[in-house]
Amino acid sequence: MKKIYSILALAILTFASCGSNQAQEQTLRVMCYNVRNCKGMDLNLDYDRSAEVINRVKPDIVAVQELDSMTTRYEGYYALGELATRTGMKDYYAPSINYKGGKYGIGILSKEPALSLAQYPLPCRKEPRTMLVAEFEKFYFICTHLSLNEEDRTTSAGIIRDIMAKLDKPVILAGDFNATPDLESMSVFKEFCTILSNPEEKTFPADEPTRCIDYIMTNSKSITGSNPTVVFEPLASDHRPLYVDVKM
Repeated sequence: MKKIYSILALAILTFASCGSNQAQEQTLRVMCYNVRNCKGMDLNLDYDRSAEVINRVKPDIVAVQELDSMTTRYEGYYALGELATRTGMKDYYAPSINYKGGKYGIGILSKEPALSLAQYPLPCRKEPRTMLVAEFEKFYFICTHLSLNEEDRTTSAGIIRDIMAKLDKPVILAGDFNATPDLESMSVFKEFCTILSNPEEKTFPADEPTRCIDYIMTNSKSITGSNPTVVFEPLASDHRPLYVDVKM
């Protein structure tokens, strides 16, 4: 009888241990999308269409680039807010420049509320760039949109590396890097990050992609990615969206 109790106790402990390990794991679908203010390749401004692309992917968190806020160019619309309303996600905006009576920049859409936010300027000789750092319970999420100039991008990579090194949780970094995988700036990122998306899949231009310039990556060995996908969407923006299923 004692032997039976011992076996039952061991089974219960094993089951409890498995349940505890599963509870500690977190799985996220991470998306990155340069939406070009929801202006498609047909030059039509369509927030519903861009939101439908995001809803189709069913992400938990999205890094979004090229967003006007209250500019005369788009009749005072707040582009990220329009997407947030249509996706049911929370929006966090980071303006890069003042533009036509409003702002222009990047943002994050998330199912879960951020615990904290921080914004850092990045160099660009044509127009200022920025990065947005959002803190969540188990990780940080960074959205960025880098310069068209390679020297600026390489400098930005060093700045991002130094900021990420000070964060006390694993980091997921996503954005429009404006760089193909073979360039020096991307080599710097590869020194401290693992690319989770597939750099062999082209993301730009959306109608007939010829190069990959959009990425999702991490600085943590505790984070793994699976199912890296560039979405077939040739019309809603000039970039194709991409996503990765992340486990931490």
